[in-house]
Amino acid sequence: MSSLLTTAAFTFATLSSLNTTEAFAYTETDSGYEDPYYDPSASSTPHGVYNRPADYDPNALLGSSNGGWAVWDFCYGKPDETELPQDPRALVQQGISDGRAVHFNAYYKDCHVDPEAVREVGAAKSCGELRERFDHGGRLLTGGSPGVGALFAGTDPYTIEAALGISTLLPSQYNDLWKSWGGYTSKPKNFDQLLAERYGSVLPEERNPYPLKGENPNLTDGGSGQLPLMFTQMRYPDGTWTGRIGVTCHACHSGAVDGKPTLGGGSSLADLDLFLRDGLPQGYLASVATLANLNHTRGTNNASDVNLAFIFPDQGLYSARDAVDLITSGSTASMDTPAWWNLGHRPLKFVDGMFPADAPRIDQVFYTPFFGLFGEVLGPLSDAGQKYMRDNGPPINAWIETLKAPKYPGDIDTALAEEGAELFHELDMWAEERNNPVRRPEGNGSCAGCHGAYAPRYVNDPEFLASPLLEGMASYIVPQEIIGTDSVRWETNNEGMQRAGSVNFFGYPPTKGTDQDCGPQNQERLRGDRELGYLAPPLYGVWASAPYMHNGSIPNVWEILKPEDREPLWRRVSNEKLSNPWYNNGNVLMGYDTKLDTAYDETKMGWKYDAIDCEWRSFWNPSVSPFRTCDPNDKHQTPLAQEILDDIFGNLILTWNIMFPPTLTMKQMEDRKIYNTLLFSHGNEGHEFNSVLTDHERLAIIEYLKTL
Repeated sequence: MSSLLTTAAFTFATLSSLNTTEAFAYTETDSGYEDPYYDPSASSTPHGVYNRPADYDPNALLGSSNGGWAVWDFCYGKPDETELPQDPRALVQQGISDGRAVHFNAYYKDCHVDPEAVREVGAAKSCGELRERFDHGGRLLTGGSPGVGALFAGTDPYTIEAALGISTLLPSQYNDLWKSWGGYTSKPKNFDQLLAERYGSVLPEERNPYPLKGENPNLTDGGSGQLPLMFTQMRYPDGTWTGRIGVTCHACHSGAVDGKPTLGGGSSLADLDLFLRDGLPQGYLASVATLANLNHTRGTNNASDVNLAFIFPDQGLYSARDAVDLITSGSTASMDTPAWWNLGHRPLKFVDGMFPADAPRIDQVFYTPFFGLFGEVLGPLSDAGQKYMRDNGPPINAWIETLKAPKYPGDIDTALAEEGAELFHELDMWAEERNNPVRRPEGNGSCAGCHGAYAPRYVNDPEFLASPLLEGMASYIVPQEIIGTDSVRWETNNEGMQRAGSVNFFGYPPTKGTDQDCGPQNQERLRGDRELGYLAPPLYGVWASAPYMHNGSIPNVWEILKPEDREPLWRRVSNEKLSNPWYNNGNVLMGYDTKLDTAYDETKMGWKYDAIDCEWRSFWNPSVSPFRTCDPNDKHQTPLAQEILDDIFGNLILTWNIMFPPTLTMKQMEDRKIYNTLLFSHGNEGHEFNSVLTDHERLAIIEYLKTL
């Protein structure tokens, strides 16, 4: 390894563009330096500057930026007119990792080289412009705020392009959801809390109001009810309340740890299909989406089924061959939403690296007014919806990219963590004495080789990274032969479907054929000889993002590192049922327990669970059905009936509901908490190369990961 003394000057010179103290003077007060966009305590805001790379001794083994985005951190304490530096993700280009320990094989694309052609603003030029976008994005994503967005409604549910709010609930429909729960003769007194538990969300500390029956929201400051994080009441353009209640991005993208929201950490709590099931009897029109079945298992979702969005071309047409590929692409099925707080360190987004990070309109797809999803088919209505994406995609990305991962709240064994830092960055799992049977990846064979370098000692070492600005950067799409995880997601996104995406609005058609082509990145013409597989993610806040793998099939990091300990059927711990004389306790559906003292395994770093046997419950049970979804004689064996269904699900679009009738009984609802890794897209295989680690090495690596 190169001497760190020779690289220290290079390190601090490079990082000086991100951290200068001279610019702090303009905000000096009697109590110190202040910046309205950061919490001075750096502990209670997800967008704060907890620390920055230059804060550490360059030889240190511990120290992390906690994710976020270096460009946002750069603006800390600086005037609005300060010019922004280059986005470090833009450094990830072909050749930059050649011969280095950390490998990249997927590269950053600038989708806004020609803003006029794509009709979308490019990167912000100054700190002030970035802050304006941040504020705009924050309003879109903050429940109850003026300008808040909601599922397929944009920011105004009463427009024609939003189909007059077809995706939103009337106040009466929301207030009556309890009627779909069974066992109640009147609305429960603690309806708000029960609803959050049932659908898998959390009540925020800030007001997120909705009107109770008979209330005028504009006479009651939005209403007396409190919505969970996954819902919002929409506002009129003048800021007054509409009464309409919509679903927000937080339904999939924000969960909870210790009962408190983890903004942008991904949600392993939600059961959106159950919400749609309950909304249907109350006249909620969007409940027809239950036909597409958003999830078979609580805590997962099917939001990545972009092959449905690609059906409608926007500029040009796709071939008959591509049309066949679309129809036979199948379903991406269950997935675990990646953490937003890593996006600032990802040159590409989505678990298979389908789109560049600089493709913000795809992040607005679920907020787009309904008719904006139909390509050019609906003319002006489609244009209005697409304009919404163009106007709001960049601001929402600006807010998302600045999120910081929460710090691990428990005690950390510093000596063990430092040992783990060395193992994470240097241990070659393909060293001759390890006899690793899995094909060797690029890089140095360590965890860092795929997931990036974090410890200052390695961030500042040119043998690991070409520049310290690449701290935490991860852009290695690991070939399937190496990673070995459930392949359904990337196989569904087949070649024809990817090509269809290049003429779809989301694929930035004006960039097609240029060196900054922002269409789906796994097309043969763009990826070249790079093999298909999954994009290794950055690991900031990994302690708070369990369960793991792209489909949420592994409940803790220990079992990622020790594959032989994985259980095929498991169920997380649920919250205890609330005790209240006002409702029938037998009809209360509680969500997962997220308390650290009762449900979190600090040693294995993840959620505690119970192993489940394959036993006779019901042939129509979506989770456990002997000889259909599991085999009582061999808990690791997939039954023939399930293999046949897998072929159907994987080869024909919109077939995922076959053999999965609507959830009706409390037993079925509870059993949706069982994660059955034998189901289509639910497999917990992969990462088999970790089998060569010792238990002590696993414990040390886990201890280190807690510091990120």
